[in-house]
This record gives sequence, structure tokens and C-alpha cells, in this order.
Amino acid sequence: MTSHDSVLASLLGTADEHGERPALTFLGRGERTGWTFAELALRARQVATRLTEAGACGERVLLVCPSSIEYAPVFYGCMLAGAVPVPVYMPSLAHFRSAWSKIASIARDSGAAYAVAPEPLPDAGALEALPGFRGWLHFADLLRGDAAGHWSLPAPGDLAFLQYTSGSTGNPKGVMVTHGGLTHNARAVAAAVGATHETTTVSWLPLYHDMGIIGSLVSPLLWGAHVVKMSPQAFAAQPVGWLRAISEYGGQLSYAPNFAYELCARKVTDAELATLDLSGWRVAINGAEPLRSATLRRFAERFAPAGFDASALRVGYGMAETTLVVSTARLDVADPGVRVGERAYVRCGTPLRDMTVEIADPATGLPCPPGEVGEVWVSGPSVADGYWQRPDATAETFHARLPGRPESFLRTGDLGVLDGGDVVVVGRHKDLIVLNGVNHYPQDVEYTVERVSPAVRGGCGAAFATEPTGDVPQAEAAVVVAEVTARNAGNLDELITEIRLAVAREHDVMLDGVFLVEPRSVPKTTSGKIRRRECRAMLLDGEFTVLAGWTSPALAGTGPVAALR
Repeated sequence: MTSHDSVLASLLGTADEHGERPALTFLGRGERTGWTFAELALRARQVATRLTEAGACGERVLLVCPSSIEYAPVFYGCMLAGAVPVPVYMPSLAHFRSAWSKIASIARDSGAAYAVAPEPLPDAGALEALPGFRGWLHFADLLRGDAAGHWSLPAPGDLAFLQYTSGSTGNPKGVMVTHGGLTHNARAVAAAVGATHETTTVSWLPLYHDMGIIGSLVSPLLWGAHVVKMSPQAFAAQPVGWLRAISEYGGQLSYAPNFAYELCARKVTDAELATLDLSGWRVAINGAEPLRSATLRRFAERFAPAGFDASALRVGYGMAETTLVVSTARLDVADPGVRVGERAYVRCGTPLRDMTVEIADPATGLPCPPGEVGEVWVSGPSVADGYWQRPDATAETFHARLPGRPESFLRTGDLGVLDGGDVVVVGRHKDLIVLNGVNHYPQDVEYTVERVSPAVRGGCGAAFATEPTGDVPQAEAAVVVAEVTARNAGNLDELITEIRLAVAREHDVMLDGVFLVEPRSVPKTTSGKIRRRECRAMLLDGEFTVLAGWTSPALAGTGPVAALR
């Protein structure tokens, strides 16, 4: 390999050749901390030295860490020592005890020998009974002393880290991301968006998530570029802080999910807008579902006075199983999109270089005719090696074949079409609602529901199918659960009627159940995707506080939740 053929080699090479360049700046509460490439590489070597002394080479190391400047050297130091970092969600201390079961589940599945945290955590002993677990390490243990030692750089096929999936359709699984996949994805994205060592990236995305750790940290550092980070909590508290950082640091690239653009368009005041200069923002990527061109159109119009150019808007499609990005393209806000059935969908662009996308029938595995909806299959160097310690799931998901084709394909579980070479994603195969032989995409129904009234919270509803329980014979029943803001809800019974009429009018679907629930109660993944199957299970188990509900005769029962039992 050449001197810069892995993320580790690139970091160390840039530190040797251009050590004075700014590498990472972290914006905290009223303060900022910054390191050059030389300083970041030194700290990564310190971490690697401590981990080597602890015997962590070849072991999995759980990173139970918030977004902070120390995260980067811990992540790189693990890889440099030959250990495998395993990022996990770091809740606030107020909610930490309730999150231990998921953290322990990932620790158990990965076989983690060590866990890293910034400082001792409450109930940290919950991991000590796990087989093979040796103990906790803290930032003060790792970021100290000399950085002596010599480490071998990895081969492309070596395991870089385990990225646990966000679990939108099932239990989280450890995706085996390789060094070759990381390098390919970073360089292919750079080629697609025109990124170089001068492309400053600004992000608030959490570092336990693939778009945060790879898109907004590892990839730009591989390019030799400056990364400016803030915490997700800081963004949630003050969305304009993200835009101020882009303005102040001349940010040229930033990833964010759809809701972040929507939040900024709604929350940033005229006075705050007048202080911003977004003229240097060249690449604004909307990288999480659902992609809504209307949101990005509003964002472009709102921030045009601050110099934001609508041509900077891009959409992207990807997942942990493909390291990160599969395809990306500029978004033309005037483009009506690709119509599939009842709705127009956003084009997610052409695949990255060396990546191939095909559309296959999920039942037969045969290629779909042009324009026909099928499962999105992906092949190429960015595709991960499979799921950690799950050979059957790996074979089923990562080793699909098309007739007459030599390469293996990843079955994404997403439904889509190819239109003029562009990938168009329309939904998840496992979430389809099938009524009388007709497929309905839940996100379409959810979008209709949230437009009925301002009382319905956007992006906080779930549509799904369930088995009927009443005396009316039918194959499936369609149900909607939607969060409402109580102070705006008014007459909830009238709102339920309006939701039923809107869904019937726009989708020719007669709902069998509508349940209005409290804000922040519909389950989501760590990346903000609706967990529809978990939502259905919660409804069945009576775990929602239902503010108002209605069921059809197909779900006849004594109450809105009991009706589904």
C-alpha cells in the first residue's frame, strides 16, 4: 500500500507532512478546543500505547463516549493498536440507567473485552459479569504519557470497526467495516462532491452513528481537511449554532438528516439570519430518510439572504452495510421527482465510482424490468464484510446473486427503481402495507397524516399493517399511530376523522385504526428512522399513552389498544 492508502496511514502521513494544519476543532459550551494533525496523531499514538500495554490488540473495545474532541484519538488509537472500536449510543447521565440493557447487549454480541468512557459512569459494573470483559478505561488513562511504539498499518481487508445498525427493521447487528471499505468510500465521496484537503466540514452528528463517525470525521480527515464538530445536544438546543459554525469557519461541507434542515428553516429568526454568511457552503447533504424536496426548497429560500446557494443541496443514499454512501447527486429544487404510484420521489443520484446498483424481485431474486419497483441490491468496494458472528445473516444479506453475474450483491431491504441511472428509494420491503393485493408505502401514508394539521408532529408517526381481530373478514388492517401536540390538538375526535378522510382520499386506503399519542413516544432508531414494527408491538402491549383512538369493526374490541390484542 502507498503511504496514504488507509485512514490510519493518511492521518499519520498528513501529520508528518503537514502537521501544522488544523485537524479538529470542537465547539463546547462557550469554549472551543482545537488540535492540529500533529497533535491529533500524537494523542492517537498515546491511546494506542496504553491499549497495547493493556493487551487490547485483536480485542473489541466499546466506546461509550459522547461527542467530544477526545473521541477522535480514542477511535484512531484503537485501530492503531490493532483493537476494534465499537461505537455505541451515549445517553445523558439522567437516562443512563435505562440505556444499559442496549449497551450491554452490544457488548455481549461484540464480545467486548474493554469499554472506554470519559470518566466513571453510574452502574458501570453492569458489564463486568459479561464473558471475556476485562474492564473500563477512561480518557485520563488513555491520553497520557509517551507515544512510543511501532504499529503495523492495516491491509484493506482488515476489520476497522464494528458499526452496529440502528435497527429500523430488527435487532441491531454489528456491521464489519473494513479499512478498504472506509478508504474507498471516503475517496469516492470526495470525487463525487469535489472535496479536497481544503474542504472544511462542519457537523453536529453523533459520533456513534455511521454518518457522524465516517461522513463528518473519518472521511474529511483522510482528505487532510479540517473538521469542526459540535454536540447533537448543542444543535437541538440552538439549531442556529450549526449555521453559525459554518458561517464562522467557512464550512464547505455538512451532512444532516432532513429534520435538521426543516428545524433550521422554522426556528432561525430574522435577527439570527442577518448574522450568517453561508455563501461558502458548497455541499449540503441530506443523508437520512425521509428525503423531502419541499423541506430543502424551504431551506434554500429561507437562507438565500445569507448567501446560501440552492445548487449546494445534495441528497444521498446509503447505510452502515455499505460503509456509508451508495449514491449522491445535486438536488434540483425545481425537479418534480420520479413518480412511482401515487407519489413523486427524490432522485438519490448515480452510484459512486466502482459501485453497482441493481433492482431485483425480492421473492425470486431475478432482475426487475426497467421502471418496476423491486429491492435495491448493491455491489462494490464499499460494501462491508458482513455481520459480526452471524454467518447465516451474512450469507442471506451480503451474498445475493443475479443470474449470469459473478459478483455478490448486498440485499439492502429497501425498495426502489432506477430512473436514467439514478437510484430512487421508495420504502422498506419489510414495512410494506399490502391491502387487497395492492402495495402501499408507509412513509407515504405518514406524510399525508402529518399534513392534516399542525397538531400532528412531523416525522413522528407510524403506519403499519396488523391482523384483524374483529368479525369483519379481511387479510390485513391498516393502522396509524401519530404523535400530537396536545396544546394544538383541539378536538382529537375531529382530528381522527380528518386523518381517516385524508388517507382515504390520497391513497384509497380505509384505515382500521388511528391512535393519537403523546409527543416523543413513537420509537425511532438512533438515526431518527421510525421503528414501525416496534411501534406495532408497543401498541399491542398497551405501552402508549393514547390520547384518543378509533378502530373499525375489523378491529372491534373494548378499547383502542385492547382492540388489537
